[in-house]
Amino acid sequence: MPLPNGIKIPKPGLRNTKTALSVFLCILLFELIGRPNPLFACSAAIICMKETIRYSYQMGVDRLIGTLLGGLVGLAFLLINNRFSLPYAEALVAGLGILTVIYLCNLFNKSSAAVISSIVVLAIIIGVGEKSPYLYALDRMLDTAAGIVIALLVNKYIYPHKNGEQIPGLNNKGPAAGV
Repeated sequence: MPLPNGIKIPKPGLRNTKTALSVFLCILLFELIGRPNPLFACSAAIICMKETIRYSYQMGVDRLIGTLLGGLVGLAFLLINNRFSLPYAEALVAGLGILTVIYLCNLFNKSSAAVISSIVVLAIIIGVGEKSPYLYALDRMLDTAAGIVIALLVNKYIYPHKNGEQIPGLNNKGPAAGV
């Protein structure tokens, strides 16, 4: 698209467009089912939209593992925080929760999940509010899973990258075969 002074501005790329579509679908899904706050689903969709379905799938697996691990560690440390009324307990518990979840990610050879695990730990320890910590942890995991699934479906079926990739567990037949 040339401008009057001859400068060409590139069109948005396919990954850009598919990321925006994934966010749109996450928000739309949440509105349709009456679920509040699609932030974690949208974040997961943005993070998981990669150049190919294979990279998206791997990022989705890491994100889901990280969310699950962060949810469990965050829940455990939130319960510890709620049990003891110590000065600066939230800061101490959050720091120890982050230390623990990063250590576990490294121990399980999932260092790529350390960032999201840490964010989920903090979201649970700091952001739980009045909601049951169990329900809050479960909600974060479900929201993240929804975003991952939407990103994978968009990446697989909307102008898929054709390079012979096969993803275990996904239907690799039909018009998007080989993606």
